[in-house]
Amino acid sequence: MNPDLIAPRFFENQSTFTHLKVGDFSCVEYRSSTDNRKNSILVTSYLFVVLLSGRKIIHNGTDDLHIRAGNAFFAEKGSYLFSEILETTDRYQALIFFIDDSFLASFLKSHACPPSQNHSQERERIFQIHLSPLLQASIQSLLPFFVHPTDNSDTLMRLKLEELLLLILDSGDNGSFHAFLHDLHSTRKQNLIQLMEEYYLKPVSLKELAALSGRSLASFKRDFQKIFQQPPRQWINNRRLEQARVLLLHPDNNVSDTCFMVGFQNVSHFSQLFKKRFGCSPSALRP
Repeated sequence: MNPDLIAPRFFENQSTFTHLKVGDFSCVEYRSSTDNRKNSILVTSYLFVVLLSGRKIIHNGTDDLHIRAGNAFFAEKGSYLFSEILETTDRYQALIFFIDDSFLASFLKSHACPPSQNHSQERERIFQIHLSPLLQASIQSLLPFFVHPTDNSDTLMRLKLEELLLLILDSGDNGSFHAFLHDLHSTRKQNLIQLMEEYYLKPVSLKELAALSGRSLASFKRDFQKIFQQPPRQWINNRRLEQARVLLLHPDNNVSDTCFMVGFQNVSHFSQLFKKRFGCSPSALRP
């Protein structure tokens, strides 16, 4: 597993964070800047977020979740989240864990728990958590590792994350949380057809798609070729272009907007691919 896949591209150009990589998970201690309060993120690993100060709203496509200091949430892999940090007197600060399949599998194997009898078949993609005093104390004990790492930081950080998850299991809602984690892990190797139909219009890299599918990049490309009989990038471009052609037949959609609506990031490149596939420019197709 490539640990660089765990932390999303969102953090690549950020200066207000500290990132610790620990094998099959990583942790970011993040502080928002005043000019970066609205963000979107594709979750390519399991996401565990603890708010240390401030407030934010998360929109996951169906609900608006209001999260404040003293709360946390666990999101499943594959979530596409939009968040807005709200103005408060306290600066926004959070601990963000990016957890790989292998860590969750090991944790569930070591800490089995009977599923809740009241667990709903309609599982939410985000599990909200209220921080108990024990959880808050455990979280505070993590912060010094970002300033004073030691030779044993990796081992200790792993134990600390396990401690946090165990404390959530002990918090009184253990059956529901364990069932949530178990459901996440049991569906980790997604059907490629379902995955591609869900994400081909989103600006997602092949590495991110491979991570979402629970495969290495090489395995993803190999399995994709067997199923679709063409390379993934070619399939994605063709599906996007077909969608673009439909959108351009509507008079309200111009070429530039359509380009970004179907997941392309460059209008010139989009126009070249469109003309190569359909024999005319995108603008020529508009009514």
